[in-house]
Order: sequence, then structure tokens, then C-alpha cells
Amino acid sequence: MRRDTLLSLIALTFSFGSAASEPARILTNHLGYDSFGPKRAVIRGSASDQFQRCTVRAYPSGITAFEAETDAGSSVNKWKDWKFWTLNFTGLETGGDYTIECRNKGDNTLIKSMPFRLQSEILERGTLSDLTYYFKSVRATGAIEKADQKIAFSGSDRKPIDARGGWYDASGDYGIHLSQLDFTSYFNTQQVPLVAYSLGKAREILDARKEPNFAQIRRRLLDETAYGADFLVRIKAPGGSFYAHIYDKSPEKRPEDRRIGRPMLKPLGPGAPKPASGAAELPHEFEAGYRGGGGFAIAALAIAARAPQSGDFSQTVYLKAAEDAFAFLEAHNAELTNDGKENIVDDYCALVAASELARTTKKPVYAAAAQRRAESLLARLVTANGLRDYWRADDRDRPFFHPSDAGAPVVALLGYYELADPAMQNRIREVVRRSLQFELWVTGESTNPFGLARQYVQSKNGERRAAFFFPHDTETGWWWQGENARLGSLATAARLAIPLYGDDPAFQTALQSYATDQLNWILGLNPYDASMLTGTGRNNPEYRFFSSWEYKSAPGGICNGITGGLDDDEGIDFQVPYEQTGVDSDWRWGEQWLPHAAWYMLAVASGQTAVAPAEKAIIGYVFTSGRVPDPSTIAAEKLTHINYAFANIRNGEMVEGFENDARTMRVLNGLKQRNPKLKLLISVGGWTWSNDFSDV
Repeated sequence: MRRDTLLSLIALTFSFGSAASEPARILTNHLGYDSFGPKRAVIRGSASDQFQRCTVRAYPSGITAFEAETDAGSSVNKWKDWKFWTLNFTGLETGGDYTIECRNKGDNTLIKSMPFRLQSEILERGTLSDLTYYFKSVRATGAIEKADQKIAFSGSDRKPIDARGGWYDASGDYGIHLSQLDFTSYFNTQQVPLVAYSLGKAREILDARKEPNFAQIRRRLLDETAYGADFLVRIKAPGGSFYAHIYDKSPEKRPEDRRIGRPMLKPLGPGAPKPASGAAELPHEFEAGYRGGGGFAIAALAIAARAPQSGDFSQTVYLKAAEDAFAFLEAHNAELTNDGKENIVDDYCALVAASELARTTKKPVYAAAAQRRAESLLARLVTANGLRDYWRADDRDRPFFHPSDAGAPVVALLGYYELADPAMQNRIREVVRRSLQFELWVTGESTNPFGLARQYVQSKNGERRAAFFFPHDTETGWWWQGENARLGSLATAARLAIPLYGDDPAFQTALQSYATDQLNWILGLNPYDASMLTGTGRNNPEYRFFSSWEYKSAPGGICNGITGGLDDDEGIDFQVPYEQTGVDSDWRWGEQWLPHAAWYMLAVASGQTAVAPAEKAIIGYVFTSGRVPDPSTIAAEKLTHINYAFANIRNGEMVEGFENDARTMRVLNGLKQRNPKLKLLISVGGWTWSNDFSDV
């Protein structure tokens, strides 16, 4: 069945309920699973349900393909009154469409999952193209682009500048932001620069994978990378960093009301202090530091500078903007922070910047800067208060946790890895291992049927605990939301790390499963059975602004996602409507936001680095004696190679052995439509055609 037909079949609507009276439901990744990757399904039910054994059946034939036991079932503390059973069917590797059936012994009913697919590179095939179109669809264009071509500075007599370009921040925010949460020390979120960086890095990773089917995706990524780099050049401040924000100030979204704004170095919201009137304007007060988006902006420009094509500006201009901004921030970064002190966020943002500049220019000054930042970052993995190998955010032992970029420290170190000397590579490899082992531990030390990544968090009063979701009581104040970007960043970190540990297959497998679990959650394997990537799967959440649905989600974008409970952050909630809350909280769940798609895209592009059973060769031997084979009799999906026998040797050259060999080879090559990674081998000679071989 074609993917579009399958997805049309399962495009149903679903109310995001939570009552135990709901029938039990089998939850899967709505798109499906990589044929040779880990595969988990979860049954969501209640205490009265009983499950023990499930059957995976080919769809639509109903033929039994795999049978497996569920676990004993468990509940997650404060996750409604749900009970969950987990089913592992990793052993099923044959490509195709499937459903899962499970018998509920509690009421003797048979429940069935919606159809899903097993396919090689399924996330790349099923979502990467949509993501590239999403970014293009949220470009700041039309009347807004025209207004931004001559945009003023908020509360300043500076001359307007041309700041057109960039991508709208979110479904209901037409502003353009390098970062947000500037008023916190440890929670700056990477936004437009992260998009430009992820586009460029994803294209380079896909280039390295040598998969011809990525060609048009790479082309679009290249175009979008240049678009992002052009915008970063325009907002580069002369003699400084980058202007941090374009604010969409009016409720009516009037283009003429847009302004370049200052970083929010103090919290906003009710009772927040207002800027002092008449205060002298500082020369760089509109600009971003490393953690305010400057680091990833430099990295994105450095990547664009080595790309094979540019946009409105040349690669030389991209590189000059990156180098000038880096030189400025090396001298002045602390001045552009809310507290005057650098921390882990500055370290990983500056490391990303220095590494990409070193990679593009080969200049020792950037290699040295990258090494300094890597040294600082390596020293932040600590053991304290009985907890081993977690990242500290400050100069003491405060745990680093983050709403969107939790995987960034590891991603930054891995981006520097190939530039480092062997001794430093060994240190990075060991620290990354210990860091990811901590992530595996904190995720697995509590009941966790979905494998959802947990964090070690700290509240404003200093209380520390492991948690599924970003806590409500932090320095971000009223700001907390779904964390699909965080999941994407951790999946990226795990997938990029896998190649470093070829001597430890068990660790590689654990990382692959961990990364897959985070992407599964985004694509529907979650308690609400909701795919949060619009246009993929079913139950895509609608974003509502108060009671309005005017800000529609864009296909290919990813919404904020599931959070802790609205009134208890140790619980769980999703899509609690305005009609129930009476306040503007819908954005916490249903609004799309750039970082979610950016990190997800980079994680998916990094997929081939995951452990694949390609280490195990499954070879089919085909000998037809001149008959043309029937392709339906060859299980191409189960094979890595086909060995065809035999070609002949004549006058020292390889020639056809049988009269129908040309037709046979066309049939065998045609099997690649069912298994694109299938390799064809030809045996020469054998018992039949060895007469003309030379004597050995």
C-alpha cells in the first residue's frame, strides 16, 4: 500500500481524553519503524484490563508475522489512572504494513492497532521532505518582508535597517528571534540560528550518507540554508554581534508595527519591572551573546560559507560576518548576558561556533578557541550529591537541564571531535559516554513504558529531582511548554555518538533505542496517541489561541507537545482547552515552534549512524539454469545481498552465462524497488563455466 493511502486510512480524529473508562488502545509510531531498528508498542488501558500476548499481523492479509509477550503492566505516578503494557517486536524485520492484535483477558475483547509500516529509512522517507517544506512555508514574506526591509529599532533613534528574511517563530508569533528566555541564566533557547545550523548540518550529513534518494531533499536544504544565512548577514550589527529580536508587537500583526527589540534581560509578565525611562542607550544593547543565539548564528554562517552555493550574498560575505561576530563575542560576550557570567550554555554555543569556523577556514585561532571551550565543557561533567556524571550548569554543581536544547553539550563536543588531536578525542569519547550513560540511567530508573527521556532538574528553591517534564517552578516563571525540541536534541546527541563506540555494541544498541523512543513519542507513540508532526499520522493537535482557530498549523511543523500536569508538574497534560482553563494556555501544547522541527530534522538526518544489523549479511543464492526468475518467489526485503550464479569467462572477459541472463538481471535489479539497499553480486565460473579459467 502506498504511504499516502495508508496515512489517509488512519487519518482519524480523536479527543485527547484521559478517563479510565476509555477502551484500551494499542499505541505505535503512526508512521512505522525502521525495518532493522528497535520496535516498541505500548497498550494504554486501566487497572481492570489484562494483557499478556499480542500478535503482529501483515496488513491487510492478516497473516501472522510475529508473536510476543507483553510485560506485566505498570502505572506511571500521577499519569492519570492509566496502566501501560509494553510489547517489543524488534525481531520482526520484514518490510511491509502491519497491525497488532492483543486479547484483553479482563473482558475477553480483542483490540487492534491502526496500520503502520516497517521500511528502511522510514523517517527519512516519510518526514524529511515535509520538514523542508515547512521551513519554506514559514519564511517571513509578503507585506512583512517589505516592512522588515526598512525596520526601526524599538525606542531608539537609530537608523532603520534591512532585516528581511528569517522564519516566523511560532504559529501565533510572527516575530523572529535568535533566542528567548534571555532573562534566565541557563535556559536560553536556540531558535532561528539553530534552524540555519540544522539545515546546513543535515545537508552535510545526508551528503555523506551517499543515498541517491536524498538528492532533491539536499537541494532544498541547500536553498533554505542560504536563505537563513542571508538573513543572518542582514542582522549582523556593524562592529558587533547580531540583533537579537524582531518583535511582532501588535495583536493585529500589522507589518508596520514590527521593531527590532532588545534582549529580554529581565523577566516579563505581570509585575515585571519596566525599563528605566531616559536611560542612556548602550552601543550593543540590541545584540545577542553566544547563548542568546550568537554562537549558533556564527556556526550557521560558517557552514553556509563552505556550501556549494549561496543566496543573495556570497560565501565570502557569510564567512566575514561569522568571523567578525566571533572576534567581537570573544572579547565582549559576558557583557551581553543577563548576569555578566558565562556558563554551560555559553560553552556549547561558543564551541559550536569555533568548531565550524575551524572546519571552514582551517585557521589555528579557531582550533585553539574550540579546544578551550571543549576543555571548559568537559570539566562540567561532575559527580556531586550522590549523583554521578551529570552536566553542571554553573561553576558549582547546579544541574544543567533545558526545555529545548538538552542534547546540545554532547552535540557540540561531537562537532569538535574530528578536529581534535587523538588525546582530546579519547577524552571527548569518555566524557560523552559517561554523559549518555547518565541520560540512560535517569530515563530508566523510574517506571517508563515509553522510554521518554527524563531530566535531573532543580526548582527555584534549590530542590532537585528527576522528572519527565520541565518543572513549573524555575527561573523561567510562567514559561513552560511541551518539549519536543528537547527530545529531538537528545535523539540527535545519541545518534551522532553511536559511531564512536564500535567496541561496545551493547552501548550502541542502548543509544539507538533511546533515540528511537524520543522520535516515536513525537510521531504518536505517546499516551495521547497523537502525532505531533502535522500531516503525518493521526490526531494532529490543533492550535487554538483562546477560543480562536485562526492560527493554523503548517504541514511538516511540530507542535510544542505534552507537558507535566497543568496544576501539578509531576502529572501529565495535553491540549487542555481555553474553555476549561479560562486562560491562554493552549500554546503550551498545540502551537508549532521552530526548534522542534530543527532538532527533529537533525536527528533524522543522523539516522544512518545508528546501529544497523547491516553487520549481519543475509545472502540469497540464485541459480536459474537459464530460466527467468519469478520475483514474487524472492523475499528481497529479508536479504542484504543476492548472489547470482553464474557468469562465464570468454577470451579473458566476463560474459553472460545463460541466454536469458540480461532479462534475469533486470528482474533482480527490479527487486531494489522493494529493498533499495539490496546489493547484487555475480559469481563467475563455478562448476558450469570454469573451462576457460587459467590453471592455479
